[in-house]
Amino acid sequence: MKFITKVGIVLVALALATGTYAYYEYNQIIKSEPSIQVFTFNDQAIEYKTATVEYSVLGGLIPFDHKYNQDEVLTFNTDQIVNNLLVNPETNVKVTTPSQKVIVSRGSQTLVFDEDGKYKVEIDEKLDWSIAHYEFFVDVNNLPNITISNLTPYQGEVLIIDISNIKQNSTIEVQNQFSPSVILQQTYTARFYLPMEFKTEAKSYPLTITINNKTYVYTLDVKAYDFNKQYFSIDATIIKNTTGNPVAINEFRATIHPLYATAEPVEYWQGNFIVPVINARISSNFGDMRFINGAKTPSRHSGIDYAISCGTDVSASNSGKVDYAGFLILTGNTVVIDHGLGLKTTYLHMKDLTVKTGDKVNKGQLIGHVGTTGVSTGCHLHFQAMIKTQQFNPNSLYHIE
Repeated sequence: MKFITKVGIVLVALALATGTYAYYEYNQIIKSEPSIQVFTFNDQAIEYKTATVEYSVLGGLIPFDHKYNQDEVLTFNTDQIVNNLLVNPETNVKVTTPSQKVIVSRGSQTLVFDEDGKYKVEIDEKLDWSIAHYEFFVDVNNLPNITISNLTPYQGEVLIIDISNIKQNSTIEVQNQFSPSVILQQTYTARFYLPMEFKTEAKSYPLTITINNKTYVYTLDVKAYDFNKQYFSIDATIIKNTTGNPVAINEFRATIHPLYATAEPVEYWQGNFIVPVINARISSNFGDMRFINGAKTPSRHSGIDYAISCGTDVSASNSGKVDYAGFLILTGNTVVIDHGLGLKTTYLHMKDLTVKTGDKVNKGQLIGHVGTTGVSTGCHLHFQAMIKTQQFNPNSLYHIE
């Protein structure tokens, strides 16, 4: 009997000790933070709103669930359409837009917020040992990012305007002294070119870009370019047969002028443009004031003349589509390439052509050979760049990307 009593006392003491330790272990657990997955939104940590975590004490003998709560729901601010959410692959994601549209998906992803206002994002994560509910809000105020290649261009320069962080199918309007190219819109971006017509006065001009009824105003401070003066003579017979020939003038106008209004709605070119002939001497620069045969009023040179032996290879300055390839009385063997959006390069006075109208050409591809056809006094290539009716300095193409 005494033995049984002693055993009972030992068991009671053991039970009390076990209970005390279990209670201690339990208290340690509920005072701790839950060991749950950390998610990120735009590289910022997302805190859980509620979490139910499965624990056990005494080496797993006594399982129990503990629920954690956080009072504050996080709110993030963004001015970007494209945002990054990093979660586990099997995590459920629910997004409620400001217009109360609900989008359900799973796993890490790009969240597209193209509507201004407050979005609610909910994340439910279920692992073997826990269930956590995450939620946060995102205040969205999207701002377009407009990049202008040069706000202080010279006469005859071409500008590249890139716009990013805009929703698809945005309405874009451009107001300026100069005529822009076609506007190319892609996913959340847009792009167009703006030539500084070289005959326009050097001064400041406003540039207004309106995107989805929001207006952004810039100032283009156009600087004067130091154009050269040239004095030379051209044989009267050449003048009579070309620039003085109404048939030649009308042929050129009927063939080339309609191309000013056309534009391929894609961007064929990539990287900087290349000089179309190698190791040639520049005999006339863009915009030169040319006094021909003693004229009192100069004509203006619309491109760059590269003087080199007849038969020298002529290459496409960049990739594009051939708008025209053929012979014209005024300009001889002529090629016009549309590089996209109405940006065109023209190659004149060639000996022969190796491409035809409608061909697609790559940068550096052979398109013909240097000649002296049309209104020409010697072997050379006249290289010209245009957007719509506006001629600009081809040199600026060698530096754009």
